[in-house]
Amino acid sequence: MTTYHEPAGRTWTTIAVRGTAMEKSSVFEAHGVRSAFFRMAPGCEIPEHDHTGWVQVVVMSGRMRVEQAGLPPRVIASGGAYFVSPGEEHREMAETETVVLVTQAEDRFLPVDS
Repeated sequence: MTTYHEPAGRTWTTIAVRGTAMEKSSVFEAHGVRSAFFRMAPGCEIPEHDHTGWVQVVVMSGRMRVEQAGLPPRVIASGGAYFVSPGEEHREMAETETVVLVTQAEDRFLPVDS
């Protein structure tokens, strides 16, 4: 079944991603793949972590800073994307109010109450 996800119609839920509060609007969860929009306040930082599966991040608006050991920091602006392979440690920070679309082979994002 086709579903549509227009910006004005998104429902946002406050969650904690690795201890960092942000908002999530789910798109798709089936067949071991999850996709959701995440809205992050300026300075919102996800501490260093890795994933057991792949993760693709598309920056819909704002700017996301990505840091990986041994590599210069990268700033991904609106319209850009990055792909993280399993096991790659990285840290992410929203430089401005940022909305990203994350599609991944896993879901470690937990509700704030959990």
